[in-house]
Amino acid sequence: MIEEPNVTDAAREAVARERLEELQALARTYRNWSVKELAIALGRQPGRLVPESGMPKIDLVVALAKALDWPIDAVVDHLVKPDVAGRNGGGVVAAEASADFGALYSASLQRRLERDYFEAIRLAVRAGAVADSPTRRAAACVIESDSHEASGSYLEAMRCLRTASQFDGVELSWRLLVDAKIANVMFMQGSRTQAIGIASSVIDYAAQAAESHVASLAKALALWARAHALRASVPIRNFDAWRPLAVSAESDFHAAIVLSDDLRVSNVGYETRNLTFASSIDVALLELRAVLQPANAADCMTRLLEIVREGGDVSPGIGERKAWAAIALANTAKRTVSDDMQLWGMLELSSAALRAHAAATSNWYFAHQHLELDSERRRRLGSLAHGARTLDATEAKLVAGVLGHVPAARAHAEDYFALYATREGSRP
Repeated sequence: MIEEPNVTDAAREAVARERLEELQALARTYRNWSVKELAIALGRQPGRLVPESGMPKIDLVVALAKALDWPIDAVVDHLVKPDVAGRNGGGVVAAEASADFGALYSASLQRRLERDYFEAIRLAVRAGAVADSPTRRAAACVIESDSHEASGSYLEAMRCLRTASQFDGVELSWRLLVDAKIANVMFMQGSRTQAIGIASSVIDYAAQAAESHVASLAKALALWARAHALRASVPIRNFDAWRPLAVSAESDFHAAIVLSDDLRVSNVGYETRNLTFASSIDVALLELRAVLQPANAADCMTRLLEIVREGGDVSPGIGERKAWAAIALANTAKRTVSDDMQLWGMLELSSAALRAHAAATSNWYFAHQHLELDSERRRRLGSLAHGARTLDATEAKLVAGVLGHVPAARAHAEDYFALYATREGSRP
């Protein structure tokens, strides 16, 4: 862990207090309030509007956002963004001017691999604060976004990526990587059409960009995101006319495999753990094979069952591959299995695998798929399924996480709550 000097902590607190005072002054001007009226609106004593640390609690952030008519994330963003302007006599940037961007960047990557996401985010913010070029600032935003995504905060991940996309002068390869990651997060949030459009743009521009490992990674991730968005767009019923989507998805997956394999052997630091998205492509291809070659659907399900049932863990790529296999198994079963008992069993197995991985990793995409399967399983097979369960801590985490970070899921919020009692220990 890289220790920060006390002067840096003091500088951070000073900048945070200054920004909070700025927002409160803006709210007073915007509302034409006195200090007392502002204090009442914020639920604070007039002499205690700004905490010593400068970082307000959530209730103060919400009240301030309401007073300004701002989104809550805009208030948070203003309070925590690096002090690139060098206020406060140099502030954070002056205190860290001697810090090495490369060391901070590498340390953040290592912390993320160790799943110390809070520290990874802190180091990424520091890297961005000392970055001496737009490209490095974008790179810092990218690794911060990756840590937010891994910790379950899709909204913060997207905020970081959108910030990176607004920097002028970023090298093309890094801008393509930012956009590829935006396409990926959009897919996980349920915005398939937008994900396809952005990913397609990255793929087109990457063909014209100078060759580099960053450009190759951007193209591979864009191919992966577009392929999954196309795969997920193939309907469960009457899918014959949609087979061209499956063909395109299959082609994209194969192209992503080639690029990922090239990156693995390139000796530029891309080991298997840094290309975890590629570890699950084979199971997605099994689902597409069942769509394109119905005669082989039974063999595909047999293989997917083996993967879902095998002992997995949450190591990078291992548990993720099992979760993708659960999605592929459920989709293939719904398309091809006619026996209700057999279908019920496969859906239950798939749902349980997704639930376990989502609960362990805060992966809201997989949690969303679990909730959808659980809801459909009970709705379609009501005579075989159980009634509503109590909303235990795990299910509460999954429901709250999905509804908070996957906008596409909110249309089905009532269905999810109908699966469970209103609180732990209550009756269905």
